[in-house]
Amino acid sequence: MKLKTVFWFGSAFLCLLGTSLAKTIGGNVSPFDVNLTTAQKKAYLERHDHAFQALAERIRDPFVTLGPDGYYYVTGTTAGSHWGEQIGIRVWRSENLAEWEDLGFVWDLHKDGKAQGSWHFEQPIRNPQFKNPYAVWAPEIHYLNGTWWIPHCLNVGGHGLLKSTSGRPEGPYIALDPIQRTKIDSHLFQEADGTTYYCYQADYIAKMDEDMEKIVEDFHKLEHDGNHPLGYEGVLILKIDDFYLHIASGRYGYEPTNTYDLFYAVSKELYGPYGERRKMIKRAGHGNLFQDKQGRWWSTAFDHQMTDEWSLWLVPIEIEVTDDDVLVHVKDERFRPDAEDEEVVKKLSKSGIPEKWKNQVPWWRPE
Repeated sequence: MKLKTVFWFGSAFLCLLGTSLAKTIGGNVSPFDVNLTTAQKKAYLERHDHAFQALAERIRDPFVTLGPDGYYYVTGTTAGSHWGEQIGIRVWRSENLAEWEDLGFVWDLHKDGKAQGSWHFEQPIRNPQFKNPYAVWAPEIHYLNGTWWIPHCLNVGGHGLLKSTSGRPEGPYIALDPIQRTKIDSHLFQEADGTTYYCYQADYIAKMDEDMEKIVEDFHKLEHDGNHPLGYEGVLILKIDDFYLHIASGRYGYEPTNTYDLFYAVSKELYGPYGERRKMIKRAGHGNLFQDKQGRWWSTAFDHQMTDEWSLWLVPIEIEVTDDDVLVHVKDERFRPDAEDEEVVKKLSKSGIPEKWKNQVPWWRPE
């Protein structure tokens, strides 16, 4: 979850980009595929070959899931240290990924959190001068074991779960005890047999108890082939056929484009070891992959140069399963890693983090 870089373009370049990248569907479409009509969104969804803004609300780290009630739900970071008046978990739902209903804040940190005496306010404040010294980051929403769960973290560190006490996605939710009081980005993964795992940061995973209220083993660090970390945040685990995909995100200043990307590695064992590190989706940022009701695959995206506002974008992808691998094909070239990206990732797999970047934040740029 990094601060957004705002890109400014000259009018001539805007015209060229609008001509080359945006296809007119049932009327005029913004060059950056934003603020679309419902009909235009539905046309993009049907085509499944072009990324677009699905929800024009300010969201970072968007997470989409299809619930058992036939609705898609999305949540994400809706207020950070310097933006947003209300801190907590905001949720929207949709029957078609084109029209969204705002369910509002299903859990408010300063209202519900304080009433519940939640752990969040026990965390040390790092910057009391910030507009929001405490902010909820990167929530996900999952329907598991008969109710809804929201893994989330705090900007000052620490992560855990909210549990819906009604079995409904709109709650009310109660904050459970924290899983850990340091680090960020929590995620839930459940096997077909109901065994649930809790993950955090980029690569830590542990089995949970049957009530999903605590972990029952030490955290295991997932490993993959190569000398470079898969990512440094945004952990996501998927199982496709007999394969597990370990996914994480990161922005690395020593890569050619300094974009916020999704990376992945594949294994036939949940705890690995995983295979080679590959760049999966360029400019997607911290997000997730999901299938729609027609079985088509999408990735969420929010941090890219197609617009200067964080919001929910959907990127069409295809997933190919072979005898020994899972390949992710990005259908929109704006989000597809190119040959240079792939070559750099291969070199970094051998060399590891460049010497100049050691002890620096990964997105640092030397002056």
